[in-house]
Amino acid sequence: MQIAKAQEAEPATSQDPARDEGKDPDVAELDRVLVTGSRIPRSQVETASPVIVITSEDIQKQGFRNVSDVLRAQPLATGAVQDNQYAGSFTSNATTISLLGLSPSFTLILMDGRPLADYPLLYNGQSNFTDLTSIPTAMVERIEILPGNQSSIYGSAAIAGVVNIILKKRLDGMQLDARVGGYSDGGGDNERLQLTGGKAWDDLDITYGLQYSHQKPIYMRQRDFTDTTDDNPNPDLRYASRTFIILNGFTNQYDDPGTACDNVADNFDGTTIRDFRPGRGFFCGSRAQPGYATLLNEESGVSAYFNSTYRLNDDANLYASVLYGQNTAKNDSGSRFWIPNYNDNTGGYIWNQTEQTLETYQHIFSPEEQGITNYTTKSRSYNFAVGVNGTIADSRWDYDAYYSRSGYEVKSDQLWPLVDEMDAFFQDQFLGPQLGTYYGYPVYEPNKSAFYQSITPAQFRAFSGNIKNTSSTWTHNLNLQLTNADLFQLPAGSVGVAGVVQFGYQNWDNPVDPGVSGDDFFGLSGTSGKGSRANRAVGVEFNIPLLKTLSANLSTRYDSYKNIRAGSDAKATYKIGLEFRPIDSLLIRGNYATAFRAPDMGYVFTGGNGFFSQQTDYYKCEEYGEPGEPCDFDGQSLEGVQVANPDLKSINAKSYGFGFVWSPNERYTLRADYYNVKIEDEVLPQSFSRTLFDENECRQGRLDIDSPTCIDVLSRVQRGPLNANPLLSEAVQLVTIKAINIAEEQISGITAGGSARFDWGRWGEFGFGLDYNVTLDHTTVTFPGDPETDLLSPAQALSAEFKTVLTGDISWEKGDWSANVHGIRYGSLPNYAAQFGVDTTPGTSQGRVGPHMLYNVSLSYDLSEKSALSLTVNNVLNTRPPFDRTYDGSQGFAPPFYNIFAYNGYGRAFWLQYRIDFGTN
Repeated sequence: MQIAKAQEAEPATSQDPARDEGKDPDVAELDRVLVTGSRIPRSQVETASPVIVITSEDIQKQGFRNVSDVLRAQPLATGAVQDNQYAGSFTSNATTISLLGLSPSFTLILMDGRPLADYPLLYNGQSNFTDLTSIPTAMVERIEILPGNQSSIYGSAAIAGVVNIILKKRLDGMQLDARVGGYSDGGGDNERLQLTGGKAWDDLDITYGLQYSHQKPIYMRQRDFTDTTDDNPNPDLRYASRTFIILNGFTNQYDDPGTACDNVADNFDGTTIRDFRPGRGFFCGSRAQPGYATLLNEESGVSAYFNSTYRLNDDANLYASVLYGQNTAKNDSGSRFWIPNYNDNTGGYIWNQTEQTLETYQHIFSPEEQGITNYTTKSRSYNFAVGVNGTIADSRWDYDAYYSRSGYEVKSDQLWPLVDEMDAFFQDQFLGPQLGTYYGYPVYEPNKSAFYQSITPAQFRAFSGNIKNTSSTWTHNLNLQLTNADLFQLPAGSVGVAGVVQFGYQNWDNPVDPGVSGDDFFGLSGTSGKGSRANRAVGVEFNIPLLKTLSANLSTRYDSYKNIRAGSDAKATYKIGLEFRPIDSLLIRGNYATAFRAPDMGYVFTGGNGFFSQQTDYYKCEEYGEPGEPCDFDGQSLEGVQVANPDLKSINAKSYGFGFVWSPNERYTLRADYYNVKIEDEVLPQSFSRTLFDENECRQGRLDIDSPTCIDVLSRVQRGPLNANPLLSEAVQLVTIKAINIAEEQISGITAGGSARFDWGRWGEFGFGLDYNVTLDHTTVTFPGDPETDLLSPAQALSAEFKTVLTGDISWEKGDWSANVHGIRYGSLPNYAAQFGVDTTPGTSQGRVGPHMLYNVSLSYDLSEKSALSLTVNNVLNTRPPFDRTYDGSQGFAPPFYNIFAYNGYGRAFWLQYRIDFGTN
């Protein structure tokens, strides 16, 4: 990684020969270039805002698999995010980043300065975001990261910053790259083939690229720290997953299966045994059961890229580019299971007429029983742009007019048990016909001995169905930009200006399988929604030299969003930047900016996103519980649904920063910048817990029953009828919530870095680089009047966020050989107990997990002027994720017992790559 350096110029700007008269011919004129964060071409690549640049060479030598890995490893990407390690998420086949520890939806991802379509499925079932999986590394020229508010240039979502992925534009000849690799601990074998090239004629320039990639999965059973429940940090919880249990509802004890476990011993590759759970008794289970979930997806994909520029005349160029990709991803969240009467709000309990007792059953299906049940997504993405740029007649005005369109389609398919069909199967197998109800519980005379038997894949498929969805998004823009880098002269130099007019439209369509919304499928909820939005924007930017050593950059933009059949909103934003150069080698800079995030389409247009949450039923605790005794209605799995809020308004933000860059010559650079971002009117879903708490306060009369608060919460909590059985009486059936503009958030930190190069003669040329980010402060206020929460404090963490991230490089070049060592140090992280405010394993408490370090090594040898062979090893020391003693599964989570949102458990990876050039000059 490096700070912004001289880059190839974008579409040529005008040059007036008359202006050149009288200039010293010995003074070199620097090409004007475009840098992310400004629309005005300029000679200096360092501006009032820091820009981090990762080149295609950096990606290669630092050993990253893909664009997602590149961005996740940057010091600015301090926040933990969901990826394919969390196979049970809504977006397990997509990847994203969290800049500055903020929501992924606060980072604007661009391609060649143009917006990308959102991923069709919602992140965490709530918000829209941009997927990085579909971007092929073969076509990437460089990636530029600009932290902080940038809405005055780019519009909505640029609160945490902007990531601009710039594709290759000019190549001469053709290059073939072939790479194979895998993981030293097994699984994940992969191949990648890349073909890139280009050719230039007098008036025509074309660039093209093709990429094919394939990756096998890694299963948790292939890592010795995630393969069984024996990996649990709490010795008291090292017992098997309960694959076959019968639980007595009165005693909370398991029925001892005795030798019945022998009937199912072949399940999970012969690991099913009679095991013991402290406090509950003996049962049939497998300690290896959690290891059958995927840790890394199986993936295969093909991408194609084409870019062309045609010179129409001296003043106009016609250009077009298209990137198209198809990707198939598969993951497995583990085994499905059955409990009786799942949709009857009985908690899975039945009344055993024979034994006159209340009991429940659980059967977790093994791979031998269910066969292959991968969650498969087939995605198709495209990005297209066509435009014309050049100079207006003989003026100094340059123009760029283009139309761009980006789209993303995801088709998903998953085999899943159906509630009624599965209940009917197990009634035939051992429960027998239902004999009525007893205090609301269904009555059976079960044959318990028949419970302990395996089923076949054919039987599993007989009571299962395929959940299929096709979701899509697209966005298109018509953009007109005018620039003049020499509008007029001031005593200190030329004033530059850029103006932009933009018209856009975006669409989101995320249907849900009717069987999911109708509760036909066992234990599933889904996201859904559909909507369209139009936006209009106009902006202007000035670069003003105030003194020979001081210049200002001013920009402002007005955006208007119209949600079709919903609300609308409009925002004006601005940015002020100052650049002070007391000497040529030193830049002192500062900036202040405002930004916004337009109301998220996922919140505005959701069709009802269902979910389950562990909650306390405060009303039943007070009405049906015994004073001073533990509540029987604590930690219940309650169903919620998030509905649309068409009246949402934009999230607002303000930021400022200052810093310096010192570069005495081209071999040495040192920089440091402070940033501070404050967010207001942040959108969050209404609190599930707060809703239940306020509902009880209203029912008990401690809040006015006719107050707006009580009218609201009572309308959103749906309860069942009174019942003689306290466990079933007035049970919560559904809690409805919606997103509201309510929260505040503030973050500040320092990003710094430096680089140096030395030529040590016969020892070769060495390069050194460091990049560092430290988060100084990160606080939130969820509800007005609430105390401020310090997210960096172990006692208040609530989320996973690295306080510090440090990366470093040592490179070496000599003759045909080159090598690079890339190190990443992740600072401490709140442990599980701190994030969720609980104490788990005895002897542990809320605190932090220690730092984590990884090293990547690459070695390359030029076989000839046209070919090279390279070896890359990631995580060369095979360092495991930090062990978290509080992540013990006691809160209902299964292995792995580390923070999968912050670290990965893939282990040491290696790749061998061969490159050959054809016809390059």
